[in-house]
Amino acid sequence: MRKCYEWIMALFPRRVVQRCLNELGAFVSRAVLHDWVQRLNQVKDDYLATEWEVVLLWIFARFGNIQHEPPLGRRPIDLVFDADDGNLHFAADIAAISDEPLHERNPIDPFRDALNKRIEKARIHTGRFIFQVQEEQPIPHRGTGRKRRLLLPPVKEFAAYVFNAAFDEYIKSIRREPSRVHYYPVQHQKPDIDITIEYQPGVGRGAASAVYGSYTSTTVIDNNPLFNALKSKADQLRRSGYDGIRGIIVCDRGSRIFNEMSNWATYRMEDVVHEFLRQNSSVAFVTTMGVRWRNSYLYVVPRVFVRRGYSGKAWVATLNDLITRVVQCLPQLQQTPENVLSEMRWNRSTIQTKPYFGESIMSANEIRISARELLDLLSGRLDQKRFLERHAVGQTNFFNLVQSRRGMISAVGFEHRPDEDDDLVILQFSEGDPAVSPFKVPELSKSTDEF
Repeated sequence: MRKCYEWIMALFPRRVVQRCLNELGAFVSRAVLHDWVQRLNQVKDDYLATEWEVVLLWIFARFGNIQHEPPLGRRPIDLVFDADDGNLHFAADIAAISDEPLHERNPIDPFRDALNKRIEKARIHTGRFIFQVQEEQPIPHRGTGRKRRLLLPPVKEFAAYVFNAAFDEYIKSIRREPSRVHYYPVQHQKPDIDITIEYQPGVGRGAASAVYGSYTSTTVIDNNPLFNALKSKADQLRRSGYDGIRGIIVCDRGSRIFNEMSNWATYRMEDVVHEFLRQNSSVAFVTTMGVRWRNSYLYVVPRVFVRRGYSGKAWVATLNDLITRVVQCLPQLQQTPENVLSEMRWNRSTIQTKPYFGESIMSANEIRISARELLDLLSGRLDQKRFLERHAVGQTNFFNLVQSRRGMISAVGFEHRPDEDDDLVILQFSEGDPAVSPFKVPELSKSTDEF
């Protein structure tokens, strides 16, 4: 398992991704490298897909000979793999899926943001707001052929249907009577809208919570982010010109299906993949790599699905073993895919531009500080007060404690971490240094005679 770091915006360490790019230059064209770099330097939806592709190609190259986009057919293919021992040969395309299309269709986060902006503008700090969004009835489930949908207007129509003159009157009523509960229902047909906003006095502030249906549930087996990505890749594989074993590697870019629990109302990942394999005889296997988070640690869960009738073939066991080893060699994950994109969009850059907060380890006479955080402090980007608050022992910051013991810096060290995006500066301290302490009578040694 791998620890999840805060304030880092890449899925894998940037230093490692650059190392991958450097080494992939041995068998990837300059044009492709330029394309990857351009994608990795911009905040776009395909950023994570590019990270996955670059890192996976780099790792597969450890276990065999790989080709990227060899000139075989009408459409290039991401990976042609030949194992070092000659026991496995396949071609695969790499995809990364998210629930972004479902989020766009059900804009709950933009709605929350819009509500918060109006609350802040109104300067209502006497209570909190909660909102509830109903969904299309009857609620779709597996077998209905319908997707779950929240009764929200499109983002461009928020002002027309929700944040209009009636909302302004609602805000005025709260200001007049801030100590009582206030409701603001919004109901329309064509478009279907059913929202209730509730103001609760004296408890918190802002849009504190929301109630709405799980619109990312997989209720349609052959029309969801996973199936749609597989179908698109199958069409490309058919035109690749590769005649051997063909597969698809699907990576997690922020999709519920990687972690969805089995229940009567939704389809599981295996249901979707097996239905895809049933419909597409040109694909022999599908491998999925889902990101899971537990107790501040991130790890990747691999799964391998093969077409019915192939499970007894020798190459299947070899493929399973290869995928296991590939996942074990993945660089340290730093964030969930959803948080990576969220941080980048907030930061408006793929490089951290806001003050950085890194690791800090304190003991009696030593502190290990993030090198990036220390540089932000010295450059003025990070406020000194905030820095000291982060390095406090109880109510006192660590450096004041050192000075209270008449301490001085006695040694400075550095711990370089090439597989992470940060290093540690190590400061060691002495106590009772005469440079900052009163003079004192020296202690007598055992070999010294007393007069």
